[in-house]
Amino acid sequence: MTNKNPDTLIYGVSYGDIEKFHMFMREFKTRGDIFEKYANFLCERLSLEPGFLNSFDFFVFVPSLTPERTNYSLELARFLSEKLHKPLKTDVLKKIKNTRELKTLPREERHGEIKDSFGASLNGGERVCIIDDVTASGATLSEITSALKNAGASYVCAAVVAVYLPQLTAR
Repeated sequence: MTNKNPDTLIYGVSYGDIEKFHMFMREFKTRGDIFEKYANFLCERLSLEPGFLNSFDFFVFVPSLTPERTNYSLELARFLSEKLHKPLKTDVLKKIKNTRELKTLPREERHGEIKDSFGASLNGGERVCIIDDVTASGATLSEITSALKNAGASYVCAAVVAVYLPQLTAR
């Protein structure tokens, strides 16, 4: 059985109140100044975390099957890749199953909805950092971690701008 949790999770800000978390998500995704402010903050946070930048080889982002929508995970990964001088690989991870938006589902249904939704292609032994904008239930990060480890990743970490804290303790 593959460990489905990232080996390390770094985040910029945390929220214990779901309404404040949703308000942050809306602003992060609609206001360029807020996106840049928090992307810079996460960049600084990753730079200051002892040994973090040396713990992985490249970034990946959370892929989507809906290309007409802005992928904030990809935008954030591009930003971090450029600022931190770490490669971003866009061909490693694919979404292979259409799912409902997790934010519309009760938290107990999210893991089941996204199960087996991602595929990964690696040579084996790679150390990978998943970039996501926000995490509320941990379902997406868990499934991507599983896909990467099943494809041969030796280490998987994750970095997100904002986390809804109950997801860290509700498992």
